[in-house]
Amino acid sequence: MTINVALAAWGMSGREFHAPLIAAEPRLSLAAILRRSGPDGSEPEGAHCVPDFQAILDDPAVDLVVVNTPNELHYPMASAALAAGKHVVLEKPITVTMDDARALSAQARAAGRLLAVFHNRRLDADYLTLKRHLDARDLGDLIELEWHYDRYRAIVTHKQWKEDDLPGAGTWFDLGIHLVDGMLALFGQPLTVSADMDSLRRPNAATDYFDVRFRYPGHRVLLRGSTFVREQGPVIVAHGKKGSLVIPHENAYPEGEVPTALLHTDRAGTSIRERVPLEPARQHDFYANVVDAIAGKAPLAFGPEPAIAALTLIHKAIEAAGKPATSCG
Repeated sequence: MTINVALAAWGMSGREFHAPLIAAEPRLSLAAILRRSGPDGSEPEGAHCVPDFQAILDDPAVDLVVVNTPNELHYPMASAALAAGKHVVLEKPITVTMDDARALSAQARAAGRLLAVFHNRRLDADYLTLKRHLDARDLGDLIELEWHYDRYRAIVTHKQWKEDDLPGAGTWFDLGIHLVDGMLALFGQPLTVSADMDSLRRPNAATDYFDVRFRYPGHRVLLRGSTFVREQGPVIVAHGKKGSLVIPHENAYPEGEVPTALLHTDRAGTSIRERVPLEPARQHDFYANVVDAIAGKAPLAFGPEPAIAALTLIHKAIEAAGKPATSCG
């Protein structure tokens, strides 16, 4: 079985994420790329460029459409692809509004077509390493988890859909959604949320700083992101009644040196402080699961339901910013 794929954009996500992962899955073939400016030689061999999205929708050979466009285009383009009988992989967040997210999920169910959301960070080494040690109870009962998605971007880019004060713009939507999705996968729904968000690089623009705190019955989860972090600290710091886990940023080690995490715990009454290997990233699992789900061989691991749950908390945190803690129920 070969599934022909079309990419709806050839920007950074198309070149660096989707195209390599599609090429690595032998049951997929990248057949078409939407490029209004025409080909420039950077496209993978065998993929032809089309001038508009309608050409993808009208092509009966295209089975799966990857909608990797700006957030406000997620709903109309994914909806059009489903209406044309295509399966869809949709970049995160699933949509900008909750109504659109629910409508898109319902449309996919009614059409009998797959709708997968690219929450690929659940396949990163830091998430998988944290999950390994939580499952092993190395920390005991979790007390606090601090999770970062920082970067250094002091200059505002030309991407208005990410930088201007528009619905669905800013780092909370763009980066925070990954952290929220991972938190929900590990712990389920929190009880309350409190939040501080700001635009530090330019007044009255999109969020580029967030400090969002979710309360669970026995622990807290702190999600933080800033565009003024030139020296990266740990990505994850987790503390429990039994021990602590510190997971570094992937760029924290010199080239060629294997990154490790620091685990400080107790084993059989003895304090253990050791470097532990990171779990290997499994990014290729995303499209392998998509193909298996289309073939009916496995349930879809990245469906719309968890994406809608994450989007709900994204909006809850925005509402809570500058206000007392808001219930997540």
